[in-house]
This record gives sequence, C-alpha cells and structure tokens, in this order.
Amino acid sequence: MSKRPIVGIATDAAHSTKREITEFQGIDLATGERIFYQNLGNQTVNIGEFLAVVEAAKYIIENDFKPRVIYTDSMTAISWFNNKRTASKKKNKALQKAEIFLKMFAVDLEDIEVLHWDNKGWGETPADFGNK
Repeated sequence: MSKRPIVGIATDAAHSTKREITEFQGIDLATGERIFYQNLGNQTVNIGEFLAVVEAAKYIIENDFKPRVIYTDSMTAISWFNNKRTASKKKNKALQKAEIFLKMFAVDLEDIEVLHWDNKGWGETPADFGNK
C-alpha cells in the first residue's frame, strides 16, 4: 500500500436527493485550504465528480499550481477526463463547457495527472463532504 498523498489537489462531489443539490470542491493537500467550491443544483454525483476534476485542472493551469496532480475517488470522473467527454445522458451547459475546455486545452493538460484516491488505504479524500 502506498502512502497517503500530501501534495496535489483532492476533489470530491456530493449529491443530496433531499435538498436536490449536487456540489463539488477541491482541497490543496499541502495546506488543507479549500481552493474551489460550486453548487450545481440538482445534477448527479458523477457530473459533480467530473466537473470537480475539470475545475482542478483549470486551477492548475491558471495558477501554475505544482505538483500538477489531481486526486479523485471516482473512476468515472477519471475516465471522462481522459476521454475528454462524458457519457452522461444529462446534458447541460457546465458539461458542454467542460468538454470544450478539455479539447481546447489538451496540450496544457498533457502533464496533469489525474490519479485515483484510495479510500480503503488512505481514508476519505480531504475534499469529502462527510455526508455518508
């Protein structure tokens, strides 16, 4: 088992059916600081997880953040990010913008790693909302 990461950006999303909101956030692993947060309204957790990774990639590019590493516990988000498109049937402006961003900034994204956060070995990601 590898050690729990201490640098990079951890992302996570949560969906509440009771409150009908999907939200996501990103945490700087080195400082514990929340570097972004967004409430998407009533979407799905997969959409939230994917948009969190895309937002982290934007943050890395805009702020020359190092290391260029993003962690998510969502294999779906990793797949969608790597494919530069979603498999969601739910189409909305945020997903369209994210897909366009991934295609337009493909060169800038080449050296950004999106890695799986090992919840079993490392515990919940620091970006977890604690709603379980």
